[in-house]
Amino acid sequence: MFGCDLRRFFMKCVVISLTSFVIFQSNQSFGAEKQMWAYVGNAGCKCHMSKGCFEGEEYKERLHSHTFKERLKTDEEKSNPECLKCHATALDMKIKKDKSKLGNFIEDVACEACHGPGEGYEDVKKNYNKKGKDAFKELLEKDPMTARKVQYDAGLVVAGINKYKTIKEQCLECHWEDANDKKKCPKAGNDEKTGKPKVMDFKEYFKKDDHRDNDRVDDVLAKMSDEDKKKWNGYIEQDPLFKTKPSNAH
Repeated sequence: MFGCDLRRFFMKCVVISLTSFVIFQSNQSFGAEKQMWAYVGNAGCKCHMSKGCFEGEEYKERLHSHTFKERLKTDEEKSNPECLKCHATALDMKIKKDKSKLGNFIEDVACEACHGPGEGYEDVKKNYNKKGKDAFKELLEKDPMTARKVQYDAGLVVAGINKYKTIKEQCLECHWEDANDKKKCPKAGNDEKTGKPKVMDFKEYFKKDDHRDNDRVDDVLAKMSDEDKKKWNGYIEQDPLFKTKPSNAH
């Protein structure tokens, strides 16, 4: 994946990781039948998971990073596809490494569960335009919007920009807000503090796990004309939440 000096290109990757509990309902799907790139596991995300990188440090503090062990207690749960769809990553998909000993999946909600297969990003970084490992770095410096485009075209998923029009839309693949939702996990139970059925307060948890950062693309977008915004349709923010101040703005 990208070196830590390029980490700002994930800055708009926003995923809700609950701090005290996680509520699941559906699945994470990136089209296994059309999968071009392999999943590499968090070990393959060397830069973002390295010490001091903002996104990785945020992730390590959230339940997503250890939800498999924290929430799936029985052998039945650890092998149940309905549980693994949300408590694990890349279920029955092409995995380059970090495959679980229990089956064809990566334990926990890894980075790729919400951002797509990492092999594609690694390939972009090393082989952009077949010009060697420095070509992408140069592109990022000279033309950050095109750099964003080639990453998205390689499979990068950023809720609120591509694939999902809003951040909440992606979160609701596995979480729910309505206590009466018929799809909610039957094992969710009640909140220990309130005694009420567990639900996700999206606004509350977005504040806790907003791992955006101000970057070069933000600076470009601030000066972009309406005509250019049409040109870059599909590569710029759709969710109004992006108009709020990033949690690590500078």
